[in-house]
Amino acid sequence: LAHLSLPPPRRAPLRLLVMRLTLAAAALVSAYDNGAPHSRTPPLGWSSWVALAPDADHPIFDFCDEAAVRHAIDAYHTVGLYDAGYRHFHLDDCWAGGRDSKGFLYPEKRHFPNGMKAVVDYAHSKNLTFGLYTCAGTEVCVGGRPGSKDHWENDAQVFASWGVDWVKMDWCNTDGMQPAETYPLMSKAMNKTGRNMHFNMCEWGKDDPWTWGPDVAQSWRMAGDHTGNWASTKKVIGESAAIPAENTGKPYGWNDMDMLETG
Repeated sequence: LAHLSLPPPRRAPLRLLVMRLTLAAAALVSAYDNGAPHSRTPPLGWSSWVALAPDADHPIFDFCDEAAVRHAIDAYHTVGLYDAGYRHFHLDDCWAGGRDSKGFLYPEKRHFPNGMKAVVDYAHSKNLTFGLYTCAGTEVCVGGRPGSKDHWENDAQVFASWGVDWVKMDWCNTDGMQPAETYPLMSKAMNKTGRNMHFNMCEWGKDDPWTWGPDVAQSWRMAGDHTGNWASTKKVIGESAAIPAENTGKPYGWNDMDMLETG
């Protein structure tokens, strides 16, 4: 039989290969990755909201102190959350005491006599990522504590000095403000500190944060608060399912369905 002469294999032009590699790299880095720990995947953790109390008492609404937070950090390991892969420990609204003469936040002194850094250091000693709460408005949502409005750099600096890894910023008392204009202010201030902190926006899905959030934060609430009943759970799931497929999450950019309350 005569030998068949086959044409040489076709090769893509080098410039086309470079273009494809460049586009692939752009897709990988398009999300908001500033080096914050445990942010590539949806954060697995525990929130303190309505869960703390002095000593062994039943949880008290809007309460926290150093002893209760330390006990919760210890329990994180005791109940098996750490072994199951959970790493985030988040202290929600309850802690702020006021601002000093230079405009920096400080924790409630009676409840945190050793300051907030001592608590954060304890969480780090247990290999946990520590999250802290603030609010974009003039005051937080409960208790009349100071919000971060017009104190973006002060608050970002003090969070960084305490060693905070994750910051949630709520959306109460924000009359006349717009989420897409406000959240970038805190995002920029946080990155300016040089500490890698995860930014969680909590404007309850008000302005479709999944469309603009990836430029300024790693996660954002996509709906209102979840409560411990099936009707609330079903509602949040339904609202999450209604988000366009292209906005349902990617590495370093996640829709936050709120903490799962049980009861």
